[in-house]
Amino acid sequence: MVKPTPSRFNPDLLARDSTQYSVTLPLGQFSRLQEFLLDDSGELNATFRFSRRKKSVLVAGTLKTSYRLECQRCLEPMQADIDEPFEFVFTKSLEEAQALPDTSPDPVVLDENGQIHVVDLFEDELILHLPTVARHEQIEECEASGHVLFIDAAQAESMDGAPEPLIGQQEQSEQKQSDSKGERKNPFDVLKNLDLH
Repeated sequence: MVKPTPSRFNPDLLARDSTQYSVTLPLGQFSRLQEFLLDDSGELNATFRFSRRKKSVLVAGTLKTSYRLECQRCLEPMQADIDEPFEFVFTKSLEEAQALPDTSPDPVVLDENGQIHVVDLFEDELILHLPTVARHEQIEECEASGHVLFIDAAQAESMDGAPEPLIGQQEQSEQKQSDSKGERKNPFDVLKNLDLH
């Protein structure tokens, strides 16, 4: 059985049974997230279940949404799809959250009434899942694809690997002569003729 999630709730009360909850929220309700998006289109779909672990109440589930972002390669709109699991542990204060061990799930601090708004529960997680650099996954979808330089197969075959060092023609001919004689020229030989006095 899946129940809709209240807009504000007490996790301790919802953890008393094994009911699965779901919520659908317009992305326009997440004010801090909006700073990173092109517009407020789209919605969050989340399904989750509350549980108890010792004295703590946890919530775990899956977030699904699609962000409308600006591609940093072509500066055109793009979609970034998110389908990720999450797990949070609820705490009564920031101090309690900071005292949790590193292995603990991400903490969510409740208000003074032991409640939380459903938007506050998910907004930080949505921001964390934003791509570091928004770019079209497929270069063919990107408007900048026409400006990307490609090396064709013929050019690739003509390239032996790393380019030769840029040295003068005289030094290059001397190097070839010494290599043909099987001798290696000492690069410090030029220092013998320096007058240091």
